[in-house]
Amino acid sequence: MSRIVQLLLVSLLPVTMQVYAQTTEEAERLQQLEQRVKELEQQAKSTQQPSPTMQSSLSNSLFSLYGSLRPTLEYQDKADDQWDIGDALSRLGVKAETEFAPNWRAIARGEWKIRLDDNGRFGEARLAFAGIASPYGQLTFGRQRPVQYTLVAEYIDVFNNANSPFGYNQESPFFVNNALIYEVKFQPVTIMASGIFDGNAGGSGADAVNVGAGFDKYGVHLGIAYLQQDTYTGEVKTGEEQLTGGVISYEFNNGIYAAVGYQNKEYKFDMGNNRTGSTFDSALAIPFGNAYKLKLGYFWFKDGIEDSTSLDYDGYNLTLEWQAASNVRLHLECLQQNNDEREDDTIFALGVRYDFDLNWKI
Repeated sequence: MSRIVQLLLVSLLPVTMQVYAQTTEEAERLQQLEQRVKELEQQAKSTQQPSPTMQSSLSNSLFSLYGSLRPTLEYQDKADDQWDIGDALSRLGVKAETEFAPNWRAIARGEWKIRLDDNGRFGEARLAFAGIASPYGQLTFGRQRPVQYTLVAEYIDVFNNANSPFGYNQESPFFVNNALIYEVKFQPVTIMASGIFDGNAGGSGADAVNVGAGFDKYGVHLGIAYLQQDTYTGEVKTGEEQLTGGVISYEFNNGIYAAVGYQNKEYKFDMGNNRTGSTFDSALAIPFGNAYKLKLGYFWFKDGIEDSTSLDYDGYNLTLEWQAASNVRLHLECLQQNNDEREDDTIFALGVRYDFDLNWKI
């Protein structure tokens, strides 16, 4: 009997092996088919994702919409006692930046005036520029704050009047058009250089050059800047002006802030009659009562003219501020300007400042 079983098993062995081989081959084919299905599903998913060129241009970006509304009620002490609603430089602006490589950003900014004293008129540009910020510095093109203001005047510009800082205001730049500005920081030192290239001004090269350096550490700011610019009457070059300025400021541990700025201005004309002028501004801010601040300033402007056409003046400013909220400020201000060859100006102002800054990260 066992012999018969053995013979039967031997006869069935080839058939069993064949069936096993077919089953294994089919299993391998089924596994390959399942793998191919998975690959096709993965490809389908990937084609549903937007390619880099189709993604939003604001990816890896920061965007800000900001503004400041600064209406005032002013009383000017003159023969006819003038009352007026004024505006202390209200503005609306946008800022944006996009990181396109590690530590490399494209930046852009626009800012426009809002004239609350002139039917709410909107549109005159304060800032309009774009550029690149990198580990090697920042380069920007367009309408910007000049080096002279950024390193010198900004530190004495602490009052609420549209003419602050008062000595600097008369003949020194707050904004410049057609400007190329390079800025690099080596903490605690900042170095800036700029040129103005206006093809309509008659010059073949830079119409103005402005360079400077600043030092910031332990609450101290030291700034110095030099500006040389051509002067024109129409398209005819009449000479040049050279402005050298410096400022020192310090914020004490108790919150008291003090700053002094001085500029020397050389007027050089092709037809002679050269002269030298100067500006001086000082500021002292004393906080008290948690939400209040007293600000005092003394200033002068001298244009170097020795006759009745001179615009020379000096004066002082006294301001009381109440910081009602982090973005709300009310102030009461007295400005006295003593003009050498004109009627003096005494202005009292009551004003409010409302700020907002909305930010998005994409």
